[in-house]
Amino acid sequence: MKWIGYLLSSLWRLWFLLMFMLVFILFIPCLFFFTAIVKNEIIVAKLTRYWSKLTIYLSFIFPKVEWEEKLNKKEQYIFCPNHVSTLDIPLILAVLPMPLQYMGKVEIAKIPLFGYFYKNNTVVVHRANKRDAYGAFLKAGDKLKKGINMCIFPEGGIPKTDVFLKKFKNGSFRLAIDQNIKTVPITMPDSKSMFPEQYFKGRPGIVRIKIHKPIDPNKLTEKSIENLNTSVYNIIFEQLKNYEQ
Repeated sequence: MKWIGYLLSSLWRLWFLLMFMLVFILFIPCLFFFTAIVKNEIIVAKLTRYWSKLTIYLSFIFPKVEWEEKLNKKEQYIFCPNHVSTLDIPLILAVLPMPLQYMGKVEIAKIPLFGYFYKNNTVVVHRANKRDAYGAFLKAGDKLKKGINMCIFPEGGIPKTDVFLKKFKNGSFRLAIDQNIKTVPITMPDSKSMFPEQYFKGRPGIVRIKIHKPIDPNKLTEKSIENLNTSVYNIIFEQLKNYEQ
């Protein structure tokens, strides 16, 4: 009977929300100290990683990570994952062992309390405003110079459920070319079914994440934004197809 599945999924998603909020409340004193008093974005990034780890494990979500190549923790990278669920953000924070910030939409900054930490520790962008979007990418470049890695969803948001992989925007790849930074594609095939947009659907369990080899823009056959965009898109597209077999 479908209604039993819907009920269990809804209860589990409520449990996930409760874990997220409880762990957030526990971390607020430290987050506030390193955000407002002694500003240290790298420490905040580490705290956020532990917050994400606790949230997903307490919610019975277990990442199974496959690395194509070990990353150099002394280097900075731009991580480009496919985006299919709100679960993607804590998952990536939990599995990447380096200081990381997101480029995220401005609407989240309006959430009470959470929005304060979000806007102070994220590169917030108003995508509809081209001038604001350009300024956000300049800010992202400054973060990279400070030793903070950036994660940018090149699809620009969560696509509709029937979209296999949305066309990538050029912003993250322009940043990689301008800053001469390696881009790391990330493929996540399971978040869509595990934590879909419909509240009455979802489940705990193992979630696969594949972190591909970094792409050095200097080693492309043609060092261009379009070439880098196509390379990252094709890697993720082919890996998603392999997961479906």
